[in-house]
Amino acid sequence: GGLSAGVVPGHLALATCGSGKGARLGAPLAAPRKDRRQGAIAVNSILDKVAAGIQGITTGLTDAIQGPEKEDINQLREALGDQEFDAVKDLVSNLMAQQRRELREVKAQSASEQKKLQRELSGYSNKVRDLEFQLIMAANEVTDLEEQILDYKYELGGDEEADVQLRGRPANAEVHPVFGTLISDFGYKKVYAADPATIYTKVPIYKKQRTFRTERASAMAEAKAKMGVSGWPGTITIVELDEGVDESAADGPTAVLVDGQHRLGAYTILSRRLKSRNPGQPLPSGMGEMLVEVYPQATDEMAAEVFTEINKAEPCKLVDMPGQAGAPPEVRAVIDSAAESLRRLKANMFKPSEKCRTPHMNIDNLRDELWQSGVVTRMGFTEGDQLLQWMLDKNARLGEIPDEEWTPKRRSRAATLQNALVKARANDFFLGLEWDWINDDEPVAGQ
Repeated sequence: GGLSAGVVPGHLALATCGSGKGARLGAPLAAPRKDRRQGAIAVNSILDKVAAGIQGITTGLTDAIQGPEKEDINQLREALGDQEFDAVKDLVSNLMAQQRRELREVKAQSASEQKKLQRELSGYSNKVRDLEFQLIMAANEVTDLEEQILDYKYELGGDEEADVQLRGRPANAEVHPVFGTLISDFGYKKVYAADPATIYTKVPIYKKQRTFRTERASAMAEAKAKMGVSGWPGTITIVELDEGVDESAADGPTAVLVDGQHRLGAYTILSRRLKSRNPGQPLPSGMGEMLVEVYPQATDEMAAEVFTEINKAEPCKLVDMPGQAGAPPEVRAVIDSAAESLRRLKANMFKPSEKCRTPHMNIDNLRDELWQSGVVTRMGFTEGDQLLQWMLDKNARLGEIPDEEWTPKRRSRAATLQNALVKARANDFFLGLEWDWINDDEPVAGQ
């Protein structure tokens, strides 16, 4: 700390050095009166004591220092006189104010630069995703051509690779040009063994389906590559629309994909990777086929109902996954205990639906967020009560934030945020507004 070198009004001059615990007076006080000169040494000693704590002065020397130095300050005032003492105090206050202004300017400039870089990064990320999607679509076209060549080889007299791919299909089974080999006809729907590449390139995605995310398909492909299970889990769901129902239909019925787009994307990524590493080799058993359930002669309303029914199902959370994919038993025990205790404390703010509105919370969503954030490991929690207290502390801190400082983020929207805040304050429960608090590593009170 210490005072910056400078000249104060009047005949008082101060200079400081940049080393040691405190800044020393660089030159004696130039005073016209004899008693002022005689007191120079005493003044220097007083200033040495005050300089160590000068950084804490914000509103003036007399108001800021209330400790043992107060007597020294009074002696300094008597030695300097009121006019010179006030000049020193004003100088310090001005310097501190200037430093605060400069710090605010640096922070503002830094925040502006950070936002600018974030916008540029988001733009680049979007371009990368677009390119990835284009690559997937191009790879689909190549795969489609390869499959057509394979079919031609089989029709022209058989081929070992084609025989491997077609082995296991029922004899004389109905073969649909898009859906593949018919496995079973239940009347209300049909199940086919389909070529994923053909489905992906020939069947458009249902207009109400969620946006295709390349990163999600890539993550699924990575996970599938590490699994030892053959084939693809579940079924791809397609709805055939009657002619004239969908404006995109040209002639005859059209089909839309209502579930499974990311599995098809994962297949495309993984199959191209395997073929690039082993050219000419067939895909592993089960890799080149997916089960497809097709609802025939449906309407657009039925397609919406099928889509809604599928998406109402709540999949298994990562925290509950078996083996290495899920949480270790000891970590899950801490999470389960804390989440259940919080649910009992704030029972009216927990809802059974995983898509509940803010500020309400679903216990399984909370458990999964706690696991994926790694807070139990980061904070070293070994008991549920520790995690519970940590969450309650976060809730109290969130409650201290003024309403005007809340902004829409991951869980909230601008149109509903104010109503959510009203409900949150009425129930003293703010954890359901956003998930940012879960990545804040500040310790709880008493830790």
